[in-house]
Amino acid sequence: MSKKVIILGGSYAGVKAAKTLHKAFKKDEHVEITLIDRNNFHTLMTELHEVAGFRTEPESVKIDLFKIFAGRKVNVVVDNITEFDFDKKQLKSEKSTYSYDYLIMGMGNEPNFFGIEGAKENSHTLWAYEDAVNLRHHIESMFEKAAGEKSTEERKKLLTFAVCGGGFTGVEMVGELGEAKLHLAKKYDIDVREVTIYNIEAMSRILNMLKNEKQVEKVEKRYKKLGVKLLKDSAICKIDNDSFTLKDGTIIPTYTLIWTAGIQNNSAASSLGFDLGRCARINVNEFMQPSKENKIISSIFIVGDSASYQDDQGPMPQTVEAAEQSGHTAAMNVASLIKCESLHKHKQNYHGFMVSVGSKYAVAETGFNSSGFIAVFIKHFVNLYYQFMVGGLRQIWNYLRHEFFHVNNKRSILGGLLSTSSKNIWKLPLRLWLGYMWLVEGIVKVGEGWLESPKVVSTINAIAGVPTGDAGSAATPAEVVETVTAATDAVAGGGTDAIAHTLHPVFQWALDKQPSGYGEALMDAPNFMINIMNNIVAPIEVPVQSIMVIGEILIGLCLIAGLFTFLASFVSIAMGFGIILTGMADASMVWFIVSAFALIQGSGRALGLDYYVMPVLKRAWSKIGIVKKSYLYFDNFEES
Repeated sequence: MSKKVIILGGSYAGVKAAKTLHKAFKKDEHVEITLIDRNNFHTLMTELHEVAGFRTEPESVKIDLFKIFAGRKVNVVVDNITEFDFDKKQLKSEKSTYSYDYLIMGMGNEPNFFGIEGAKENSHTLWAYEDAVNLRHHIESMFEKAAGEKSTEERKKLLTFAVCGGGFTGVEMVGELGEAKLHLAKKYDIDVREVTIYNIEAMSRILNMLKNEKQVEKVEKRYKKLGVKLLKDSAICKIDNDSFTLKDGTIIPTYTLIWTAGIQNNSAASSLGFDLGRCARINVNEFMQPSKENKIISSIFIVGDSASYQDDQGPMPQTVEAAEQSGHTAAMNVASLIKCESLHKHKQNYHGFMVSVGSKYAVAETGFNSSGFIAVFIKHFVNLYYQFMVGGLRQIWNYLRHEFFHVNNKRSILGGLLSTSSKNIWKLPLRLWLGYMWLVEGIVKVGEGWLESPKVVSTINAIAGVPTGDAGSAATPAEVVETVTAATDAVAGGGTDAIAHTLHPVFQWALDKQPSGYGEALMDAPNFMINIMNNIVAPIEVPVQSIMVIGEILIGLCLIAGLFTFLASFVSIAMGFGIILTGMADASMVWFIVSAFALIQGSGRALGLDYYVMPVLKRAWSKIGIVKKSYLYFDNFEES
């Protein structure tokens, strides 16, 4: 009899649970795995501040759930569950009913306003994709309005931004604002000194999850460099639409208060009748199973931020690593129940904490304390590792694209060193030149008879001074000199009189005028290359030569036509290094290789056939089953 497993929520915990179950049952036709989420994408919650603060674009925090589970034993359903019937083991939406044998719930958290007057109505939150996008638009609108505002008092309200909460989310949001104000002020012709940014913390210390006080002091020092005002021991007691009031009676006028002071369990999950713990989270046992009136429900598992769990390591924190671990534990226990095996106890094992303060600074406690460039590097590395596990090389490229290659206003760990790009049209002369030179190389070899008789092995041996001749007899010095001279002429592009008469004048001109450096080989062929040529290539020399000649001609034609330039450039690089290793290349080959590197990405779209061909091929390629399953494709964010 088949078993149905439903995972409710495409969060960090939900995605991990689904991947774990796929691995356990990918060859079992009797297990059906369904992941239900109201969105078709997985949100990178830890990167929302980057979108809200204009560092990255909104799509950078979205990973398509259908792409994550393409080719896997996980059915993704986009729906909003509104009704739970645990007795009948059913979930219901307005349109559908879903039956299950086992249910994993990872419905996430929501902001906790602690009953503060006006907080819910008048503050901005940062706990969902929509929050980040709305906040991004609101912040820019404040600068836009301030640009045309004459009233000093109103202008001050518009240009004052406050973040309530000194936890990870609050600190990271403040860091983004500290950087964003610079380019927003420039864009709207505002004196940046008019912009005021507050971080409001009710306690006497920010970043309570960091153990080292010096790390916290470094963050506060970074605040000063960004022009952020930190107010500690400053609880907010009231929030109006144009100001907020502190417990000491101080009123700070602003239209922008960002609430990151705390989170609590999703209200839909906390109202389902389970036994609740701190912040309305659902109490779970060591197997991630909840209870009702202290009675364990063995067919349901609660994961991620919705779960309240504590062991000898302390309470389970609301972090990505904790969410993933709980999702894995729940999935393993569902598998154990289906297979009638013993359940797995949850073990908390965290590798530390990291918090960024803008794009160029961070602090980290990951077994050792770090800050600045090293901490930012660690944070990027952890993000890359997670995104590789979720979306493979495709998602790695997406992350690098958003964080390094397509950043605005130099807001990355390397500033704008990797992000400045040129229009592909300026690569057109280089592409045509390199294509033409490869075409000439191939045509010259045709004229020399490379398609008909052995050439390359004897030439390499002659240049290297390797003894040759019938029955292993050594060639005479005169023979070696004659062969080396002929080989040198070929390398330098000089050619012979016979070749000159067989080539079209246009190609002969290119042959005579091609850059030949110093005319000497860049390096002597190493012994392993000589052995390969004499022992492996020699018996099939003419076919190998033919492949090489045809390859050079095809590379030239492709580059000239702007067709498959990505592949042609890589093959150019590989052939260039290969020719250098044979000892047959002079300094001109360096130009071939360097030019190919410059042409790798996008050059064929400028007056080339790639503009028409590549989008079609990419779409067809991404639909192949093994390609989707292995994430061996790039997302098309742009076609130009």
